[in-house]
Amino acid sequence: MRNLCRMFLVFFLVFLFASCALKPGIKEPRYSNEGQVFVYLSCSQEPSTDITFVISGMSFMNRDGIWFDVPMKSRTVNSIQLSRNQIKLREFYLPDGKYKKIKLIIAEASLKRDNKKHSLVLPQAVDNQLIYGEVLVDIDFNVFYRESLCLFVNWDTNRSIIDKYLFQPGLVAKQQCLGIKNILAYVSNEGSNCVTVIDRQEDLVVGTIAVGEAPRGIAASSDGTRIYVANSGSNSISVIDTSANRVSATIDNLGYSPEELALSWNDNTLFVINPRSNNVSVIDLASNMAISRINVGEKPIDIVADTERRKIYVSNYYSLSISVVDMAARVVEDTINLSSNPKYLALCDDRLYVGNESVNDVYIVNVPSYSIDTVNIGSSLERLVCGLTNRVYAGNHAFDEISFLHTSLNMITKNIAVGRAPAGMDVDAMRRKLYVSNKSSEDVSVIDIKTERVVKTVPVGKKPHDIVLVAE
Repeated sequence: MRNLCRMFLVFFLVFLFASCALKPGIKEPRYSNEGQVFVYLSCSQEPSTDITFVISGMSFMNRDGIWFDVPMKSRTVNSIQLSRNQIKLREFYLPDGKYKKIKLIIAEASLKRDNKKHSLVLPQAVDNQLIYGEVLVDIDFNVFYRESLCLFVNWDTNRSIIDKYLFQPGLVAKQQCLGIKNILAYVSNEGSNCVTVIDRQEDLVVGTIAVGEAPRGIAASSDGTRIYVANSGSNSISVIDTSANRVSATIDNLGYSPEELALSWNDNTLFVINPRSNNVSVIDLASNMAISRINVGEKPIDIVADTERRKIYVSNYYSLSISVVDMAARVVEDTINLSSNPKYLALCDDRLYVGNESVNDVYIVNVPSYSIDTVNIGSSLERLVCGLTNRVYAGNHAFDEISFLHTSLNMITKNIAVGRAPAGMDVDAMRRKLYVSNKSSEDVSVIDIKTERVVKTVPVGKKPHDIVLVAE
């Protein structure tokens, strides 16, 4: 009997291994001279017809006529759902060089009319098609080594059906512009090693910028001319010039695995926490050099600047404390002890809100007395951001929600479902919108603060960690 059980166990393990090994997956082609490419599909007008089609493949032709296939899972596209929105078709790499065509493989297409679904005939072998089901789109773009760019394909749904049942999608493609002048938001994508640029007027992706490895914390100068990105995987800070939306400088001489950032009151100094070396790097932005390090508690998680009092506050996860640092003297002048592990911080007027991972409380540190109040809100909140009048917005990672904390009542007044694993947040006070980066669903939720609902979802890169809005 024992031998029989052993045989059954061996058979089960072999079957489990084989079934896992045979699961279909996408093998990402990589090249020694590669650049990163994102392809977005959009529909800029209200469609007059309800069309659905499936894209099962994508290829790119360079100037020498060589095709590069991009493996992808089949993607279903619907004209009604896509209206005035974007979807990310694929994120991938191509060898550097010039390219001139995109090829899409259409697997099936249908039209819904009078509540009935009608199959459409796929694209035919005419003029700009090679074989049945293939669509070619003209576009001239360059891929540069270690750079990142977006390609935007717009679908004109109202000129996509010929003779009632022939599907001939009207597609026009263009690459991102170098000088993006609209009102922007920047998202650090930890899993894609890039920053996504979002137009806040339309809430659409307009570009991407390659940075270092595993970018996490992100901050903007007060005049909006520079974006600072902490690359935790390459131990560096990328400085983005927003007039050109390109990296203008890289700061290398700092601590190990930098994560979150805070700027001084005059934008002359950048403070960067290093969780693995338990300190804060101080960077002089005139020279882009680290000039000192400040030892804080064990495993610093977040940092926030008090520009009025010229202090910075650092949450120390394992030390159960908040370090209070004098910006000018660059020393820890006080330590606020807590009873649980602090994570992310938000300084709203004279109150420092502290999110916790292990308890259902939010600490409220009264500044400058540093007395502590505790509010039990019924769930564990991590990320925090100051909101509009009497509001703090908090990310509930476990339930994929954003909670609205009323600061006068000290209670949650609204929970809003967003994407999976909400992380960074920032507020557009003028347009009354809250932007939330969702790490697991690879998108940004845009919440209308007045109506308290998600009005748009913007697809970005892999593992978006944080988001910052540029001042107008």
